[in-house]
Amino acid sequence: MAQASYDFFQLRFFIAVAEELNFRRAAARLNMTQPPLSRQIKLLEDRIGLTLFDRSNRSVRLTPAGVSFLKSATDLMQRAEYAVLTARQAERGDVGNVVMGFVPSASLHFVPQIACALKRVMPGVKFEPIEMMSYEIAEGLQSGKLDLGLTRSTAHGQEIENILLVREPFMLALPQDHPLCEKQDLSVRDLKGVDFVGYSSERGGFLKDIHRALFATVGVTPETVQEVSQTQTIVSLVNAGLGVGLVPQSAMAMRMENVVFRSIDAPKEFNSTLYLNIAPNRGTPLNEKVRATILSALQSEAAARQGAA
Repeated sequence: MAQASYDFFQLRFFIAVAEELNFRRAAARLNMTQPPLSRQIKLLEDRIGLTLFDRSNRSVRLTPAGVSFLKSATDLMQRAEYAVLTARQAERGDVGNVVMGFVPSASLHFVPQIACALKRVMPGVKFEPIEMMSYEIAEGLQSGKLDLGLTRSTAHGQEIENILLVREPFMLALPQDHPLCEKQDLSVRDLKGVDFVGYSSERGGFLKDIHRALFATVGVTPETVQEVSQTQTIVSLVNAGLGVGLVPQSAMAMRMENVVFRSIDAPKEFNSTLYLNIAPNRGTPLNEKVRATILSALQSEAAARQGAA
């Protein structure tokens, strides 16, 4: 009974003979002499129990079994070469999957920046961003479901690394017919008694805490008419004329017909931060390259923004 086993080098020899249909030329192509090539082809045929070539003194032809085997052998060799290539790319950190959880406010500007940078610099990487709340991101990093996170505050958890990516000022979002639009230099004190759309404690807790501390420091109490969890919702309510809102600068990426964004004077320690959270045990070449790409993209943009200012 034939033993259906063979070595990859025998497949390579077979493919060379099948393509050349000449043992001498195939041997030259393989940088070997003809007798050992003939022996390896015969050994291959014996092992698989098939005659792959019709040989005569004048010609070499593939048998029907040889034609079929050539297709499979070529496919197998290509897949083997691809496996080696992708393994080397993985070793260098050029391919793989990266899952990142992000808070909703990061979707306005930072997630698109990161996605574009990774596509440009690391096209072999599949990037999967998932919108989540901060506590869900911390849980996902801890459990291993996430590789990275983007949060407004540091993610708490054993061995989670937090890198400050962005520190951005708050901007005042106003309806375009609001009286404060006429004022040249705006400060937080101008919000005293003004209808205000703020963050709720339930899901916008971090930014609400910053607002609360800011207003307490300045000694101002706006007239809060609505509290919501998401920056996008605040800007939408401002667009509807419900009041003004204090939102991170990146919210200016939202362009609505009735919304004007203005700089506002506030103590410098009160700003909106964005952290890159890194799950434990993510020191692979892939994750190191992704981290470096994200840092480079956002830091370059921050430098360009400061230069423009």
